[in-house]
Amino acid sequence: MKKLLYISLLLFPIITFSQVGIGTTTPNTSSLLDVTDTTKGILIPRMTQAQRNAITLPATGLIIYQTNNSPGFYYYNGVIWVSLSSVSWSTTGNAGTAPATNKVGTTDNQAFILATNNTEAIRVTNTGNVGIGTNNPSTKLHVVSTSSAYQLFNDGFEDNNIPPFTTGGNKNWATQNATVNTGSRAAKSGAITDSQSSWIEYTATIPAQGGTISFAYSTSTESCCDKLRFYIDGAEQNNWGGLISWTTVSFPATAGTHTYRWEYTKDSSVSSNNDQVYLDDVIITINALPTLRIVDGFQSNGKVLISNATGQATWQTPTPSPSSDADWTWNSGSTVADPIYHVGGVFIGTGATTSTYNLKVWNGAATGSRVDTGSIEYLIDDANEIRMSDLFTPQVNNSQDLGSSTNRWTAVYAATGTINTSDERLKENIKPMDYGLNHILQLEPVSFKWKEEKEDDFVIPNEKKELKLGLIAQDVQKVIPDVIVDKAWYVDGEHPENGLQQVEAERLGISYSELIPVTIKAIQEQQNEIDELKKKNEQLKQLITKLKKEKGAN
Repeated sequence: MKKLLYISLLLFPIITFSQVGIGTTTPNTSSLLDVTDTTKGILIPRMTQAQRNAITLPATGLIIYQTNNSPGFYYYNGVIWVSLSSVSWSTTGNAGTAPATNKVGTTDNQAFILATNNTEAIRVTNTGNVGIGTNNPSTKLHVVSTSSAYQLFNDGFEDNNIPPFTTGGNKNWATQNATVNTGSRAAKSGAITDSQSSWIEYTATIPAQGGTISFAYSTSTESCCDKLRFYIDGAEQNNWGGLISWTTVSFPATAGTHTYRWEYTKDSSVSSNNDQVYLDDVIITINALPTLRIVDGFQSNGKVLISNATGQATWQTPTPSPSSDADWTWNSGSTVADPIYHVGGVFIGTGATTSTYNLKVWNGAATGSRVDTGSIEYLIDDANEIRMSDLFTPQVNNSQDLGSSTNRWTAVYAATGTINTSDERLKENIKPMDYGLNHILQLEPVSFKWKEEKEDDFVIPNEKKELKLGLIAQDVQKVIPDVIVDKAWYVDGEHPENGLQQVEAERLGISYSELIPVTIKAIQEQQNEIDELKKKNEQLKQLITKLKKEKGAN
């Protein structure tokens, strides 16, 4: 009886306060059981999966430690046993996951953010758009570069010093304040003489993304031979000479360590102007880092991503390949003046692939294709003809023919005829003409038909040919050779150093306009003869009249 009373008194505080303290006499008021110790822990019941499954009517929230088959803590959720490791994702990986129920992300209408160094790196919006480098992605994948271009080097010589440039040659470069592009100072070449040079250079290491080097230059030299030359790693990129005011140019700066040199060189004679060159505002700008990089083992220089019908993209060599398509080439300069060269046909406005054209411009219609050749001048395609908007004149006065003895015009139409320049001020050795009536009388006008007549590429049938009137050049050549065209002047455009050459014409031609003065002279001579005959006729008439009078008087 005493023992029962003692136990009741011992449990009274527990029943009264509903708290149990083990290792402490003051259990936390928020707990039912407060176990306190610094050397031991709580050991949850341990059992196999079979033993766990044998528990009869497990209470919701019951916890055990399973020793086999994916060991770990499990709790009963009222329906099944669930691993506590499935409640959160482990940094070492998770097992026994179910894609339909296990996920990383949000279950409310909020974006999901991944951060590094406490800074947002990736955002998945509540609509499923993924943003990298942006917190407001507008597409399923929206990538924004966080890198920007920057200046690696900028020197305008405003500190009045050549370093960090180095200089050498026969004379060093120096700074000066008389000729500048911007600011108050620039660099100038050393005072060199014939066959000497003066250089300045700078060495820089360019990051992988590359960039550009730009600078301003001015030259006051002999125009033909004394030059400011720009080199990259010893390879000349361009040169300038003569009187050139300040001009800014730029060149690609590729990845790696490069030496950029500006060198003024003189030839063996002649000096002109100030005999100096100037440099200012040397700037090396580094490109922004690439936004996207895909490395799958098939990438290489010059390839592009091409998708198939299902949207799968792979690295492919463009067609035609830039490495093998040698018919297009261009200079590696940086201005709009750099020429582009092409071998083969070029088609503008048409998908034709025939190789018979060097250049074809076509709008796809029968008429209306137009080629502009200047500010207002153009050629336009009409039905079976080409029309011009303005005058059609030779580049050099009195130097070109229209057609030739080989390729002739069928007819030339004009509203008021053709005009030959005949100004006395353009002529010399003017003297009376030897040709006249006697020569005209020896000519034999004929009618004829051409052996071959064409309209475009179509041959006109013999029965449809028109009768022509004219002269035979070989016959005229025997009488009036000066109106016969049997030679032509020729300049070889590929070898102009050979000068002006004269070649035999493939076919003889007659300058019919030059027969006009011969005809005029013949008419004049004939008129003189007529006038003389009239005069003699009048004298005869007077003589007859006199004789009649004398006879009548007798």
